Amino acid sequence: MGMPKSLFRVIGETKSYAVMGGSGLRAIRHFCPVCGSLLFGTPEAAPHAVTIYVGSLDDLSVFKAKLVQFTRSRPAWDKIAPSVPEFDTVP
Repeated sequence: MGMPKSLFRVIGETKSYAVMGGSGLRAIRHFCPVCGSLLFGTPEAAPHAVTIYVGSLDDLSVFKAKLVQFTRSRPAWDKIAPSVPEFDTVP
């Protein structure tokens, strides 16, 4: 789930590590220092955006899929809904 970084706030400590993204720039993954759960990402390719791991939300009803990206690397059984546009990479 993506959102503008300007609307995002973190309360508490996180740990992070970097991986090389498909853009050739780093994608920073932030996780809980206690349990290791992934919480959110800050991709260098989109410096004004934050990507939130939807499974980390307390209230899953706030997530409404508008599009799905990076479908090239998902299993065939992993579909959101036929009406949600899908893209192999960034649209």
